[in-house]
Amino acid sequence: MHSLFLKILIYSLMQCVLGQAEFWDYDENVTQIEEDFKIDDVTRILKRVGNYNRNAYPLLDQDLATHVDIQMYIEGMSSFHAQSMDFQVDIYFQEKWVDHRLQHNNTKRILVKDPKLFGLLWHPDLYFANARTASFHDVTQPNFLVWIYPNGTVWYDCRISLTVLCMQDLARYPLDSQNCGLRILSYAYDEEQLIIRWNGGNPVEVNRGIRMPDMHLKHIKFYTKRDKYATGIWSSAVAEFHVDREITHHIIQSYIPTSLIVIISWFSFWLDVEAVPGRVSLSITTLLTLATQSSAARMALPQASDVKAIDVWMGTCMAFVFSAMIEFTVVNYCVRRKVRTKIKPRGLSEQVHDMVAQYREKKDKFNNGNCEISYEMALQPNEDNATVQRNFEKKEVREMNQASLFVRRSLLPTSKRKTIEDRINRVEENRKNAQKIDRYSRALFPLAFIIFNIFYWIYYLKYAGSNSPELLL
Repeated sequence: MHSLFLKILIYSLMQCVLGQAEFWDYDENVTQIEEDFKIDDVTRILKRVGNYNRNAYPLLDQDLATHVDIQMYIEGMSSFHAQSMDFQVDIYFQEKWVDHRLQHNNTKRILVKDPKLFGLLWHPDLYFANARTASFHDVTQPNFLVWIYPNGTVWYDCRISLTVLCMQDLARYPLDSQNCGLRILSYAYDEEQLIIRWNGGNPVEVNRGIRMPDMHLKHIKFYTKRDKYATGIWSSAVAEFHVDREITHHIIQSYIPTSLIVIISWFSFWLDVEAVPGRVSLSITTLLTLATQSSAARMALPQASDVKAIDVWMGTCMAFVFSAMIEFTVVNYCVRRKVRTKIKPRGLSEQVHDMVAQYREKKDKFNNGNCEISYEMALQPNEDNATVQRNFEKKEVREMNQASLFVRRSLLPTSKRKTIEDRINRVEENRKNAQKIDRYSRALFPLAFIIFNIFYWIYYLKYAGSNSPELLL
């Protein structure tokens, strides 16, 4: 205490002599000298070493590599963006190494909070190789600390926010799982000078309160590796994040709506085969709606040439809707189809036979109508027989035009009546064939869609998931 009071007195006298202070403030000077006294612990160590080189790693004189133990605490993680191929992570990053040059006789560890003072010490120049951007937290004070233990062990802790590149494999999107790694290595010191190790049995801890809207953190794998470059071999550590994509959002926004659109397109199979406007409108509407839904599902994806699971789904749904339109085209063609028969040239005997048959038919008809003709002649005594016959035939034609279809067909000549009946039968047969196609489509289309769903979900959830590629770093 006497030494501290003496230092305060000397410090105040020096300020008065040099004109740097107009009055003496006890509290302010005590605080300043106490801070200087704390910093003096580090500066005193550096002065004792004498030729301390902050650019030389601790075991340079022994030609041995310095071991740096690292660990981290994952404070938060945000969305894994498929379009930009990256994700955000907020970590507390800790490093530990031994520098025998910093040994001291204090009973407790020395705390360093001044970045400038920390810059006087040697520390590993570790960086995150696959980070797009990185930043330290400075609010309200720089978020870092350094502890120097009596045996020369240095503990460094800081908080960092990173945007990390992650080359995602989108072949199974949105039913995919991703492996994204965070690679840590030294920039200037190769494996002969610095070796990176994970500290302890669980060096990567995670905040259990982390919730991501589109991903679920499954587990974290950590390991060390040796990277070969043109300048040598470098020690590195990798933290590999295994995440599964949340599928609930995609089922609600993509799979269920598109399935309903496909089912709606099947309603045309229950409409009448001659309801052309209704069936055409339904097919075109469902096709355009599905195209819009497919474009919206691809907006969050990069423009890559790889075929993704969502592409297979949308393409198949589009094929089902388009097939329903093709089915309507076939049905409409079957209804309007005309059988083209090749007309064979008729011989003279066949023509004479037809003429005789028509003559007999007309004669029988005339004989059956003699009573009516006689009645007509009685009403018109001044007309000759030929005129009465012509008038009677005109009247008969008018009655035929006003009669029902069955009556008109019965009054037609045999050959014409046969032609009309054949045409009517052909139309009925075509209609039955078209209705048969619709009945088959009502069962085959849903059955095919169910089979596609079975194969689709089994393949992408089981088979494709077990054959996912390894992480490339």
